[in-house]
Order: sequence, then C-alpha cells, then structure tokens
Amino acid sequence: MDILSDGFEVILTQKRGEHEAPLKIEHFFTSELDFYEKREERYIEVKENIELAITFRSKKKTARLYMDGLDTLSERLLEVDPLEGEVFLAPSDQPVTLFANNNDYYPLIPGFYRIVVDHGDNRFYSWVKVIPKQIEETQWEVMRNEVEKELRGLARDVILKKTGMNTGHEGISQGLLGQFIVIKNRFPSVMTALSDLYRKVNYKISKDYVLVPKEKSRLIDERTIRHRVSHPENEHVLKTPVSAITYDLPENRFAKKIIHSVAHTLSDFIEAVEQMEYSIKSSSQFGDFRTPLEKDRTLTELERLSEMAGKMRAAIQWIKTAPWYETVGSYKSSVPPFVMNSDPRYRALYQLYRELNNEQIQLIMDKSYSYQWKRTDKLYEIWGYIQFIKALSSEKGGFNPIKGWVFSENFDGQKLLVPTLPSDTEVVFHKGELRIHLVYEALLPTQSRLTSKQKPLYTRGTHTCPDGRIDVYKNDAFIGSIIFDFKYRPRHAIWNQNLIYSNQQNSVMKQLVSYGDNLHSPFLFGDGTNPFLSAINISPVQEVWAIFPNRYRASAGNQDYPDHKLSLIELTPGFDNSHLVDKVVETIDKLTQRSEQIMNMLQGQRS
Repeated sequence: MDILSDGFEVILTQKRGEHEAPLKIEHFFTSELDFYEKREERYIEVKENIELAITFRSKKKTARLYMDGLDTLSERLLEVDPLEGEVFLAPSDQPVTLFANNNDYYPLIPGFYRIVVDHGDNRFYSWVKVIPKQIEETQWEVMRNEVEKELRGLARDVILKKTGMNTGHEGISQGLLGQFIVIKNRFPSVMTALSDLYRKVNYKISKDYVLVPKEKSRLIDERTIRHRVSHPENEHVLKTPVSAITYDLPENRFAKKIIHSVAHTLSDFIEAVEQMEYSIKSSSQFGDFRTPLEKDRTLTELERLSEMAGKMRAAIQWIKTAPWYETVGSYKSSVPPFVMNSDPRYRALYQLYRELNNEQIQLIMDKSYSYQWKRTDKLYEIWGYIQFIKALSSEKGGFNPIKGWVFSENFDGQKLLVPTLPSDTEVVFHKGELRIHLVYEALLPTQSRLTSKQKPLYTRGTHTCPDGRIDVYKNDAFIGSIIFDFKYRPRHAIWNQNLIYSNQQNSVMKQLVSYGDNLHSPFLFGDGTNPFLSAINISPVQEVWAIFPNRYRASAGNQDYPDHKLSLIELTPGFDNSHLVDKVVETIDKLTQRSEQIMNMLQGQRS
C-alpha cells in the first residue's frame, strides 16, 4: 500500500553552488512486498556527483531512518543499533550530508537506494534513484557490467593459460562446470536450511472474514455487526473474523526463485555432461585422447558427475513438496529482501545464489573497486582502458598480452586477485617485430635525464599526466606514441574550433595541444646518440586522442584535427565501438611506416 508520510518527513537536498533544490519524499509503502514489486512506480530521482544531504524529522524521538549507503558516512553522524549493529539516523532538524565533492565522502553509485523508516509500531519504505550525469542509466549499467565481465574474462584467460586447463571439448563450459562446483560445495549447508524451511518456513497471521452459521460463530467484531445490519436477509449466517496464515512473503518468494535457479543450473549441467559423453563415444578411435584408457577414465568421470548432479537436483526439488510451496508467488525484484541476510536459513540459500551469479573460480576483486565504481568518471576510465586491451588483442589487432596488470597476477590454483587499476599500470603486448606498452595514468618527467628506454617520454609543458598512452617499439627500438585522455563530458566541452581561431583555448584544449606539441624523447629510433636525429627534432607523438561518451549516439566515429594531431573519438557503453579497433590498427601502422622511412634515412646517412 502506498501512503503519504504521517508524523515524519524525509527531505533530500541537492546543491549546485548556492542554489539548493529540496525534494520531499511524499509517498511511502507500508508493505515490503509492494515496496519491492512496485519499485518503478514510486521513487525520488537525484543526480550523481552533486552535493546531497538528507533531513529526517519526526516528533517521535525513537523513530529511525535506515538507508543503503549510510555505513560509508562518519560514525559521529549516525547512531548504531546495539543489537543488530545497523547504522541509522535519528530525527533531527540538522541535515546530514550524504555526498560532497571532497575525499571525505563516497559518491553514490547510480541505481536504487532503499529508505526504511521505523516509526512507532509501523515501518515505511521508499526508494531513491541516483541517475548518471553524462551517460544514460542503461549505458552506465552496461558499462559496469562490461567492466566486471571483461575483468573476469581477462582473469579467466590468465588462469587457463597458467593451469593449462583443457577447454577443447565442446559441451561443458568453464562457467557451467564452476557453477556445479559451487553448488557441490554449498550443498550440505543448503540442504540443512531447506530441511528446516520445509517444516518451519516464515509466515504471517492475518485476519480474514468468512460466512459461518450463526450457531457456530465464535468471534464477533464491528465488521460482523456492519455486515449483519446491511444484510438482514442473511439472518442465519454471520461474517466472522478468522485468523489466516499466509506464506506468500518476500523471503519465501526469493527462496523459491533460488530453488528454481539451482535446479535449472543442475539440469543444464546434466545435459552438458550427456552431450559431452555422446560426443566422446561417437568420436573415432581415441578422439582427443592419447590412449583408450584415458578415454574410458574420462567417460567414467562424466558418469560420476552426472549421477552426483542428478542426486543433488532431486534433493533440491524435494522442497517443492512442502505444503506451503505452491502458495508462494514469484519474486520479480532484483533486490533481495532484508531477511535473506538476517535469517541464517535464508542466508544459506542467498550465499549460494550470490556465488552462482558471481564466478566459478574465485576471482577476488581488489577492494579499491568499491570506491572506483562509485565514481562514474573513474568507471569510464577503467572501461575505456579495457576497450584498448580488447582492441589490441582483437583478431584485427593481433597483439598478444604477455605481462602487466592482471596478466602478471599469481594464481594459486583456487583464487586469483583481480587488481585495481592504479596509476602507472602498464600492459605489454607482442606481435612479431612489434612490442606495445599500454600505459595508464603515468606521470611524465619534465627532464630528459629522467627518461629510460622503457619510459622514454618527457614533457616540456605543464601537463604531465595523460590518462593513457600506447608506446610502440619495433625490434626493441622506440618508434613513437599515441596519447589518449578520457573526457567524461560532451564533445562541445572538449574542443571548440572557434576558440582556436580567436586564440582563446580553454584549459582542456590547452592540455590536449600540449600533449601533441611538448612531449619529447631522447630514445626515439635509437639511444639518443645520433646527432642527425637530435638535429631534426622529430616528435614521438603520432596522435592525441580525446575519448568521450555520447549518451545519444546521434553520430558515431571520430573527428580529426590534423593541425593539432588531435582526434575526438566517441566511445560509448552499449554501442558498437569497433571503430576504436580500426583507429588503433591504422595509427600503429602509421608509426611503423614512419619508422621505416626514418630508419632508411639513417642507413643512407651512414652509407
């Protein structure tokens, strides 16, 4: 049920400069089930990365406000429930800052946030939706999902290479096999929880009314009397209150969803095993196996896995015979109910569900991601850096990553740390005579004596830290760089050609021009000892790229300004970004062609 707040008020205030925009939450749900199922119908919308405060007022001093994300605030601003350990806001006329543009606050990540108000004997629910500024909400979700997927994909490739796992057989994917392992490991605790839920699932008692013969009526209340007065013709029956038990609660719906998901996964696994068995039995002679014994051992192992999965599926589906199971509806929200964490029986199911939706091999995400993913501009940089890795290692790019970042992490057979993307990260690629160093956010020295063959660039300007660069080597000689910078802003805020004509470039334009004009290297085409190269003073920078998202994507592609070595490149989550692959390959080809011309000149000079 959706009602107006009564006896309390919750106000969100966003601040731009001196202007404040208060937003009062007018409507609340009183049913937790409606709260989750009707999330899209009632919510307050605020924008990310803008100062935000919340004010909670109530005449009841014991009232409490709970909200997702409060635990990131300083404890001096909050109160803590001594029993549950949860943080909450007590009523006050003083607003509490949820986000400000300084390092003391974590930005609120785009998405939905729960607000729950305990007010006397009643609990009220509402949603706050944080939307991204520069890209569409769906693009933000795609970007984050792609970052998670690609990071795990990169890590998985590392694991496969380091463990020599055979993925040649079609039938059982590494993901499905991993999910089966998760279910197998969690199976004992899950069955213990299901056995208890079979007999003692959560329920609530509600009052209902039924017509019963007058002589059998035990309870009479105001509604009984009203019905009797309004229906005098039914003198032999009374509408009597009875207590009804309902099991159709959010936690039971979510448990049912998990049971269905696990059973479905086990069915998929059994089908994949059977397909693989059929494929092996149908293969001529030994197929991919060296001996008949190796083939027989594999078939025996597959039969064992199929039998084990079948037994687990039957045990999981046993819960469907519980008297309450068919009375429970389906769970449509993606947000789990509170009980899934507080009740150990439901928590056992929820832990399995989370692991099945995470990863089969334990990939540990560095803790720093919890902050970086709360900043959309930083998330865009991580996403963008991964797009460069994909472009270089694509079929058209043809480069093989050999070390650096996730490609240098150690795998102990069970888990792999997926590192954060810190400044000075470098991934090295190799293809034939070429070696590529993909560098992220490395500070450039301002003196040539501080350079080296592996860090060949320095700057004579004041802009010393581009977001990224591609350093290209041929036969171990440095032949040039591509500089790129991620700009989480519209195209018109990056480059305005009219400001070039009037010589009134803004700071962003001056930065990009500086990268093209002021970067130098003593190691370009050699070791800095050739006087001819020093005399002609060739720039190591082939091009400078400003990478930006376009939320509307009315026009895709690149816009070039050759006078300043500049290209504006749209790179937007959720769209086809294959033009980046073309641009990377094309520009590296230009560098190699230039290097051949210079090397030929040097050879002619020597002869």
